Amino acid sequence: MNILVVNDDGIESDGLKILVKALSYQGRIFVCAPKTQQSATSHRISIGNAIYVDEISDFTGSSGTLVVDGSPADCVRLGMKIFNHVDFDLVVSGINQGANLSIDTHYSGTVAAAKEAKILGIPAIAISAPDVTAPFIYDETVRLLDEIIENELYDFDGILNVNYPKNKPRGRVITSLGSRQYHAEFVRSSSDFNKYHILYSILDISGDDNTDSFAYDHDYVSITPLSIDTTNQKAMKKLRTFFNGEIK
Repeated sequence: MNILVVNDDGIESDGLKILVKALSYQGRIFVCAPKTQQSATSHRISIGNAIYVDEISDFTGSSGTLVVDGSPADCVRLGMKIFNHVDFDLVVSGINQGANLSIDTHYSGTVAAAKEAKILGIPAIAISAPDVTAPFIYDETVRLLDEIIENELYDFDGILNVNYPKNKPRGRVITSLGSRQYHAEFVRSSSDFNKYHILYSILDISGDDNTDSFAYDHDYVSITPLSIDTTNQKAMKKLRTFFNGEIK
């Protein structure tokens, strides 16, 4: 099995190293990671500017490693382009430092990289944790990915978004997206009138017992299947009762 590993925390991140080690039992691992921190870059891709890529040889467990001066989605595209002699079976993005729950998935570079892989035709998994150095992360990742890969649970028309809880997991549950609301405070710099710093705080994490936020709060690993097609089917049916013309 050929697996491309990407992330948004950058080539030096602990989560990336842990993930590559955990996947080493599954086949040949290739890495394509950003040169610098790319958290919350969402699904940005580089269009009008050049992207610089370095190949390094000292990443333990990797059969080929690229460092990209670009976004996580860029990393997926470049990894598949430069390693074009490899037929990738799976892309795994992570392990992200910080949970990606609820609306986080819209901003997350980790999740976006997995979505980009699926758009390009490769099954994908995104994995996040509030603390990638927690003692249970490595063993849990080995077991979880072994079950997912052995049973091909990634094989559907979307991606899997996995979130570890803060404490040792009590189990694993399949979830939907919950609610995670933020407050953003824009603070003007005292030294530069045109400069602002953004301070975030979480106002609320909520959801019923089938959501990722509920699982996170109750120390379960959440596994959420996410769609690429974001069409609102319920609204489309309602709209068609008013606008019922057909394309001819």
